[in-house]
Amino acid sequence: MKLYYCLVLLLPFWLTDWVKYESVDGQFELSTPDSLRLKIDTIETEIGDLYYHTLFTQGDETVGNQVYMLSYCDYPEGTIHSDSTEILKDFFKTTIRTAAYMVDGELMYQTDDDSYGYPGKYWRVDYRNRQAVIKTHAFVADNRYYALQVVSTKALHVNKDTDRFFDSFELLK
Repeated sequence: MKLYYCLVLLLPFWLTDWVKYESVDGQFELSTPDSLRLKIDTIETEIGDLYYHTLFTQGDETVGNQVYMLSYCDYPEGTIHSDSTEILKDFFKTTIRTAAYMVDGELMYQTDDDSYGYPGKYWRVDYRNRQAVIKTHAFVADNRYYALQVVSTKALHVNKDTDRFFDSFELLK
């Protein structure tokens, strides 16, 4: 009887299912711990209006991540493209610097990353007096910029769900 009781208590942990999300417009699929909400912002720039799509959900901050987020944005033809190596260097440098600045954070590290088959970066910003962490995988596929982000407390930023979220992403082409 005691063994049965222990298995029942552990069963929800083993069967924790994530929600699979597929975006035809965004041309991707990924899994998250809960359903995603969509927010679209229009950003006026020198190259025209950009429509920044952000999908996000909250996690369980007591065991890991507070927020899971994916953003994407299409750039006009002739501006940002995955085969423009020199332009992408400046683009990512500015993007990473802006990401840290927007949360009054400190860039802890960055590295090149092409795990999604396109040129990209992986970086971590600590903020809130180094008590919170934002990890970002970002890349440019053709003229579309994608950024996957996970927000967590510093104490819990190393967890399996971060990798699970990043690894679940797949482009649909």
